[in-house]
Amino acid sequence: MNRLANVPVDKRPFFASYATSLWIRFLRFSLLSHKRLEAELEKAGLTPPQFYVLATIGYAGGLPFGEIGAKMMVTVSNLTGIVDRLEEKKVVLRERDEHDRRVVHVVLTDKGAKLYKTTIPLFEKSIAEIFSRLDKPKQKELSVLLRRLNQLTSTN
Repeated sequence: MNRLANVPVDKRPFFASYATSLWIRFLRFSLLSHKRLEAELEKAGLTPPQFYVLATIGYAGGLPFGEIGAKMMVTVSNLTGIVDRLEEKKVVLRERDEHDRRVVHVVLTDKGAKLYKTTIPLFEKSIAEIFSRLDKPKQKELSVLLRRLNQLTSTN
């Protein structure tokens, strides 16, 4: 017998598997928060991928293409277009490695460093607003769970 037979249709879970429903909730949260960040970053003239490259380079002080791609979990071919657009905005430069000409580093220009310094607080404020609906202990609990899930997923 179907255990959901007596549950009204509008109260039934969309999927029979709890794990699938959990993933859908996580995906919805991710998409909604991404849209909010997208709107905030647009004010600074950046897309989220452009901001992530800018933040990665700003934090590390310039990196080879491959390392940026690995940190962002994107391919070098996807990263090329993002860096092209940032270069057009004059916020990054490509520099050949002086020891290995095959390696191309991406570094911030002065304009890029200023943009990095002004967008980080904007980004952090947006993130704080998104998570402010949870009290600090719940935020820490979520952080621990997500860190653990990432560790378990990356080892398989």
